[in-house]
Amino acid sequence: MSETKTIEQIKQDYQFTLSKISHEIRNPVTLINSYLQFIERAHPEAEDFEYWADIQDQMDFLKKLLDELSLYNNSWQLHRKPVHIFSYLEKFMQELTPTYQYLGIRLIFENHIPETDIVLSLDTIKIQQALLNLIRNASESVDKDGVIHIITEKELGAFLILIRDNGCGIQPEYQSTIFDPFITYKDNGTGLGLAIVKQIIQAHGGSVDFSSQPGVETTFILSFPYP
Repeated sequence: MSETKTIEQIKQDYQFTLSKISHEIRNPVTLINSYLQFIERAHPEAEDFEYWADIQDQMDFLKKLLDELSLYNNSWQLHRKPVHIFSYLEKFMQELTPTYQYLGIRLIFENHIPETDIVLSLDTIKIQQALLNLIRNASESVDKDGVIHIITEKELGAFLILIRDNGCGIQPEYQSTIFDPFITYKDNGTGLGLAIVKQIIQAHGGSVDFSSQPGVETTFILSFPYP
């Protein structure tokens, strides 16, 4: 009688397969990219070829896809440590603000929790990846003079981080699949950004959800266990 695999075993098999495929693809992609650079140096006139820029764009997309596959495959592996969450978020926002000011987008940090000494057990690198993905998505949905709010709240048994933008929103027909890997509604999207976010938050024992009103706003809610 064949052994029935657990969900964890299936997940491990899936991650192993993805890792192997990613590794096998990365080698020829790296080699082809090197050849293209050699051609460009040896034959500068290649840049005038009608499709040269398109070839370079597709190569950049392949490298981006491989990088995101690696992030997706490793998003369950955490290196946790105690983190004073408000200090972490304040520093994170300070580092991001100049870039988004340059883009004409305001980042606003709002704390709705009286306590300021809350400590969570987090992998700070992975959480940063998740937050950057969500803020980048939000910035792509807003017009110039857009606003992105990062809000902290608390409810029974959970610490919440909300990322809210006043952008174009998510169309109703897309909302059921936005966390599914390899499904994208963006030009040049990989379909892995939100899947990575979901896996990172779930690896922390939390959850991610969202609400969206097309043409009004979108809010992503990250929920972490907290007594």
